[in-house]
Amino acid sequence: MHRVLQIKTPLRTAAAGALRNLIRDRVRVLDGVALDDDRAYALLVASSEVVTNALKFGREHADEKTDLLVDGDIDTRRRRLRITVTDPRRTVPEMGSRAEDLDATGGRGITVVAGYVDDVGWYQRLDADGWPVGWCVWFELDVELLGTFGRATAVTAEVQPEPFMPPVRHPKVVALAHRMARLHVTIRRGRSRAAA
Repeated sequence: MHRVLQIKTPLRTAAAGALRNLIRDRVRVLDGVALDDDRAYALLVASSEVVTNALKFGREHADEKTDLLVDGDIDTRRRRLRITVTDPRRTVPEMGSRAEDLDATGGRGITVVAGYVDDVGWYQRLDADGWPVGWCVWFELDVELLGTFGRATAVTAEVQPEPFMPPVRHPKVVALAHRMARLHVTIRRGRSRAAA
């Protein structure tokens, strides 16, 4: 993997809209990477969902010094862009779907992301001693590579806060998320994508 993008922003003041646009705009101007309009839109939708969840649930574990990290990497062999969003959660978040509850107003975000991207997954970030220090959610998009890449520098972005909603926890979803996290679950999609 070749690092091409890194955004570091204070979690307490970050805003999902500003971050998703910043991610899309920075990827679009990368030397050596071409995104058509469909891929740019998929990047925007997936970034929006993943960043929104990181802000919504990560703020519970954040203080003034806590940062949200967004990394962008290119796998030149597989011709893939991977965006990884890391927040400070040390517990396993709800990563399942509430598909069986037709009245639920949330809980389908990772399913939406999977409909737009080529791969999506998550894992708990550990320090050198094996202690949890954060939660990472990533997604990958196939991209057209045009040439060589330069290493991007870290960006510190100050963005406005958005309203915070407390998480809704359902015992079945929490149990599913725990099982999936222990197995390091990755949802894979092929090249053909369902229309959203």
